[in-house]
Amino acid sequence: SSIAGVWGSGGQAAYGAANAHLDALVEDRRARGLAGTAVAWGPWAESGMAAGSGGEQLARRGLISMAPDLAIAALQGAIVGDDGVVTVADMDWDRFAPAFTMGRPSPLIGELPEVVSALEQARAAEESHAEAGSRLRERLSALAPGERERAVLDLVRGHAAAVLGFSGMEGVESDRAFKELGFDSLTAVEFRNRLNADTGLRLSTTLVFDYPNSRALAEHVRAGVLPDEGTSATPLIADLERLEATLSTTEPDNAERSAIATRLQVLLAKLNGGEAGAANAESVTQRLDAASDDDLFDFIENELS
Repeated sequence: SSIAGVWGSGGQAAYGAANAHLDALVEDRRARGLAGTAVAWGPWAESGMAAGSGGEQLARRGLISMAPDLAIAALQGAIVGDDGVVTVADMDWDRFAPAFTMGRPSPLIGELPEVVSALEQARAAEESHAEAGSRLRERLSALAPGERERAVLDLVRGHAAAVLGFSGMEGVESDRAFKELGFDSLTAVEFRNRLNADTGLRLSTTLVFDYPNSRALAEHVRAGVLPDEGTSATPLIADLERLEATLSTTEPDNAERSAIATRLQVLLAKLNGGEAGAANAESVTQRLDAASDDDLFDFIENELS
């Protein structure tokens, strides 16, 4: 049998159900006075499903591959023991328990002393991150609004890349959904823990499911670290700060950049000269859009020299 039938295994629903059926068969046989022993195995080293990269992934989840000699010794103990259905696995509860219980407490493992200790340590670690959050708050407060946005976005993308095993945050596109990047419950918890440690926040273990991508999560993190940000003197200033933040985190192509610059120039003309200034700015813009190469050279010589 397999631990997939004990507590489930992502992407292996049929396999888990088949192993649970085997365990139930043994329970039924023993209840009728017949012989039977079922061992729900954790991963074995050196061969089988846990060999190679599969074993590395399981180890990240807290499932350590057992040496064959140790597993055989456990099998001998199960055969001579009184329990018909046993589970044999080498567990790193510090890794496994927080991820396994992130949605709700688990009556299956919740009373195991090692699990109780692992969850208490995880809670204590969350409460010790306040100092790091204070340092980040000071660093962000010294930046311009647009730079703050980019700094927090880089923080989020950097931790996501590290958790997913990417070589750099370039592999984590700001607007790409977390689920498309390969996050699962384990990496979600690891990601949350890293962000908590750096920000001093107590983010939810479900954050990659609550926020669709790095940009949305970065906005949430920034608001948590700097809750008073954005209380500008006027709504117009607040709008300008949001525009600055957007421009600092996007990379428009040449055509978009030209169009944005033109619109900003028109707005600036309106601000400085009212409708007359805006009309003049729009007139110049229209003239430039329709100009030939020779017209442009004439304009530069006549207007700018």
